[in-house]
Amino acid sequence: MEESFIVIGLWNALSPFNILFTVAGVALGIVVGALPGLSATMALALLLPLTFKLPPETGLSMMAALYLSAMYGGSIAAIILRTPGTPAAAATVLDGFPMGARGEAGRALGISLSASLVGGLVSGVALLTAAPFLGRLVLLFGPVELFAIAVLGITMIGTLTKGSPIKGLFSGALGLLLAMVGMDSTTGTARFTWDNINLYGGIPFTVALIGLFSIPQAISLAEQSSGVQAALNQIRDRILPRMGEFLRMLPNILRSSLIGIVTGVIPGTGGDTASWFAYNEAKRFAKDSSGFGKGDPAGVAAPEAANNAVVGGALIPTIALGIPGSSSTAVLLGALMVHGILPGPTLLTEHGAITYTLIWALILANIPLFLIGLALTRVCTYVTMVPKMVVAVFIVVLSIVGSLAINNNMFDVWLMLGFGALGYVFDRARIPTAPLVIGLVLGPLLDTSLAQSLLIGFGSWGVFMKSPVAAGLLLLAALSMLQATPFFRLFRAARRVPERDSTGTDA
Repeated sequence: MEESFIVIGLWNALSPFNILFTVAGVALGIVVGALPGLSATMALALLLPLTFKLPPETGLSMMAALYLSAMYGGSIAAIILRTPGTPAAAATVLDGFPMGARGEAGRALGISLSASLVGGLVSGVALLTAAPFLGRLVLLFGPVELFAIAVLGITMIGTLTKGSPIKGLFSGALGLLLAMVGMDSTTGTARFTWDNINLYGGIPFTVALIGLFSIPQAISLAEQSSGVQAALNQIRDRILPRMGEFLRMLPNILRSSLIGIVTGVIPGTGGDTASWFAYNEAKRFAKDSSGFGKGDPAGVAAPEAANNAVVGGALIPTIALGIPGSSSTAVLLGALMVHGILPGPTLLTEHGAITYTLIWALILANIPLFLIGLALTRVCTYVTMVPKMVVAVFIVVLSIVGSLAINNNMFDVWLMLGFGALGYVFDRARIPTAPLVIGLVLGPLLDTSLAQSLLIGFGSWGVFMKSPVAAGLLLLAALSMLQATPFFRLFRAARRVPERDSTGTDA
């Protein structure tokens, strides 16, 4: 069965209609990534309403291509302006900008593009290889196991996010609470609707995403609009690296790609984490690390290979378990929900053709990424000079139009602005937004699977202990929550204190 889905997915991905939208997604992603301050997640949230009228496989292919290419696009601003176009390109600044400052901006961008190509291909092949095995594995999952997966996903994404784990768990719990708004899936009774007819169908996921990711970004850009624009590094040299140079960097690129895949599989991490891991490993393995931070090509290749490899890695838990590996993959799951496809382990079995189309589109998108990257890189350097206030106004306009277009309902616009205000408050308070999004995504799955599990167990919560898989997953969730407690942090800090001998000196 998996073999037929693989062939169908490849055939769908190669259709001229899907190729057209995949190429469009690649071009849009490069431009978005090149604009400082924007992110792939924000672009995906704005693009989501535009995919309503498209077939699911076409819309998902376009969004996956945008996600992949925005990772490379972020290196353009990092090398040209010393400002990461996306958070994942932060490590690229260390060596990319010095290369540009000494007249090697084209070489730096060519290395970034080549490393991104290899990282994307390696992670795509890894995802394609893992998918059939995961498809057979998830056949063992029923409502009891699905509930445990949803709990694990929310707790892991909450505790693994940067900053305070308590804030991450609070954000995830708030997302779960918001997911409960609307009609109960089992009893049909209204919950938290305050007699507002617009809320009986629940909170529109797309509206929430646009508000959470777009409006705070627009406000942030507006606040920075008075700053002085960084100097522009000009591209005067060759872009594509020579074969000998590429082959010398290949071991570093492959190692960084593997780091990106493994990092992406862990929910809550992202391209920025993988980039720093890969950069540190490249420096550690280098025969001479004195050039790092001063314009070493290896310092550009490593983070760029890793952040593109994260895309395929993050999709592994997303496709296999319905647990988004990042906020961007959460938006991709939201696109599935928009088309009436419930995220979860059944994705590979009930919607195998669409899933494998997405995987193949992710692999094939690397080809137009490389070609368009070569063609547009010089042009995109001028995109980085667009005033931030202009970009901010454009984002707000697109957010309002996109929210209104979903249901042609002004209530959705006000709801989007409300989520925008919430996202801005979260940013100011350093509360991660990703767990809230994961809560919104996994909330319906948790709600439905909990009701079904209790029906199976005749109302007994002991039904979750009768399944070894569910019990193990719930134990992992409990351990991840335990790590967020102050007692665990105090215990871990106490272990770091050196033991002292009787004389008062360190033992």
